[in-house]
Amino acid sequence: MRNRWIAVMLLVCSFVMLDDRCRAEASLELPHPGEDTITLLENTSVYGDQLKEIGVLGPQTLKILETREARWGHGEGYKRPLYLVSTWLGDRWIAPNRSLLGNPQPFVKKLDLSGIESLYNDPQLSEPTGGQLAPQIVTTKAKWDHHYLIETRSGDKWIRPIYPFLEGIREVQEEVELLNLTPLMRHPYGLETGSSLSAQSVEVKEVWRNWHQIDSWLGPVWFKLYEAEAVDARHILEVNFGYRHIDEKDPKLTHISVDVKLGPKWREVKEATTVDFKFNWYNEKGEQVAASRTGRVELNGAEKNSVDLLVDGSLDQRYVYSTVQIVRLNDKKTPELDASAPMDIVDPEQPKFRIGNVSVRQDGEFSIINGQFELDAKGAHQVKGRITFTDRKGQVMGTVPLEVITDADNPSKGIPFSLECVFSGNLKYYATVKLEVDSITSLN
Repeated sequence: MRNRWIAVMLLVCSFVMLDDRCRAEASLELPHPGEDTITLLENTSVYGDQLKEIGVLGPQTLKILETREARWGHGEGYKRPLYLVSTWLGDRWIAPNRSLLGNPQPFVKKLDLSGIESLYNDPQLSEPTGGQLAPQIVTTKAKWDHHYLIETRSGDKWIRPIYPFLEGIREVQEEVELLNLTPLMRHPYGLETGSSLSAQSVEVKEVWRNWHQIDSWLGPVWFKLYEAEAVDARHILEVNFGYRHIDEKDPKLTHISVDVKLGPKWREVKEATTVDFKFNWYNEKGEQVAASRTGRVELNGAEKNSVDLLVDGSLDQRYVYSTVQIVRLNDKKTPELDASAPMDIVDPEQPKFRIGNVSVRQDGEFSIINGQFELDAKGAHQVKGRITFTDRKGQVMGTVPLEVITDADNPSKGIPFSLECVFSGNLKYYATVKLEVDSITSLN
């Protein structure tokens, strides 16, 4: 059972980017086959009992009645999605190789294409233009599964990248400090150069997740600031995720094993360091998909320990970023919290809920928003609202839909709790923050 002092609150928040391209999305003319549909792009086998082939469907759009997974191939094989659809043979299963799920959606991102890609006039890729696109960074306007509508000199065209590509690339001109010997790669997906950079400052041209691109004597190369899968804001811990499995009794819980070691500076501390910590996992939209319960580890120097944790939520959903929150350090509660910090970001209509001590740090393509909140209401409550970030010109940079659920043991007044959000993009240079609270509801 989760310790009650741990379960202080659940925070769910996501970022919505507002810019000129986003406001233009309404003008896009896209197909709309339906939410629960599958569009077949080639002849597709129909399966009966025990997955024996009994027929073939031509390219068409079908309503999905049910979805499940089955193992495919020899031996243990691999898992593959199956879709139950209505056919002239009745309701049967299909496992298409080339298909599109649901509807295309407006999608404004930058893609870094590493190979030559063919251009098409339609999202089904049935009308090739005869043209090709050389490796470059392109801007997308819409996405339908793995098909992208992009801007080109010849107008908007569709592509399905067949070479490794980076979705959500950010072009920058910023200086990054390398603290250790750092290996260089040709591409985040592989191709080692065999070369490294010593500790120094470098000028970064592109950022993708925790990967940074620079110009070098080898040409464009990539590196990671840290090799771990997740670190906290102060780089106290470095964490890599190991084996995980769904709980046998509760499918909403996941068991995960993590390898934990101290960050470089903390390895120099002579005494053992005790850390209570937990994780949050986010998808590409900045939405939290899972959160771990608190674990504890004692570390000394460069030693590494393995810790088993329980996770609320599914890690089978696609997550692209994870954060580490330090709950206690050497038995002192949450070093990031500052009880003396002014809690001065308030909605005048709902003054019982306040936030403060807001900071933004950049980790690759993501902005991590940290802060703290207070709620003058004893016991369990749910707070819904949003936080809006603006720049020096008063332009909205992003809005955070906010949901906070406090624990039944919340003491009511004057106790700050941690706040965290993740945004795919750069909010580091915001000027003002505005809080709007829609509701405060008792859950007692």
